[in-house]
Amino acid sequence: MGREDDRLHLLYEVTRRLATFTDLDELLRYATGRTRELLDAEGAAVMLLDPARQEFNFGVASQSETHQATSARLLKIRFPAHLGVAGWVLAHDEAAAVPDAQQDPRFYNGVDQVTNITTHAILCAPLRARSGNIGVIEVINPARPPAADDLEFLETLASDIAVAHEKAALHERLRGEVIGLRQVCRVAGLGLLALGALLALGAVYVQLGLALPVRELPTRQGVLDGLICLLVGALLSAVGRGWLSRGGAAARS
Repeated sequence: MGREDDRLHLLYEVTRRLATFTDLDELLRYATGRTRELLDAEGAAVMLLDPARQEFNFGVASQSETHQATSARLLKIRFPAHLGVAGWVLAHDEAAAVPDAQQDPRFYNGVDQVTNITTHAILCAPLRARSGNIGVIEVINPARPPAADDLEFLETLASDIAVAHEKAALHERLRGEVIGLRQVCRVAGLGLLALGALLALGAVYVQLGLALPVRELPTRQGVLDGLICLLVGALLSAVGRGWLSRGGAAARS
């Protein structure tokens, strides 16, 4: 029951952190590290799919103390997404437990050659997103032979990790759109400020050129149009610079 409680606690913690996380890598490091500890495994990693190149890359990797030096090497490895147990899981959208990797025809030993670690057993589950599978989470060499409940636990964790990636991707997309809109507002604001100044100055020039009473200036259409353009332009410029947003106010304080 203790092991089951630990797994439930990890799933709860990951779900809880999903609501407020600001650093995806930090969340993944926590999830993979705790998973490796709970399964008493030599390593746990999230491998993400590069759809353009159809390759796997190691997004985050957690290694046991005896293999800490391999973590940096793992993060530099890329290999075709159709290879290995990971490639099979990705393509078939099905989690897999492999008790003897060396005897499994799906096994790809390219990673072992780089890390100098011999993979004996593998647990692997797909990261399912609405757009399709975006990668896998893989655990190698757990202390005991892979069991059905281990695979079920890993699949549940994989679902939470996929949600985290979707949330991070949505945040980045929205951030890009906001930046784009602010740039448009800044350009439009500067244009209206320039137009407003020209209209107002033109009205003043005409008023003075015709020797008309200065007190009548506020009633001239050119002045009114110029003031409106200046006001709208100032507001758009403020929006473009983030001065009217809560984040902009916080950044200045």
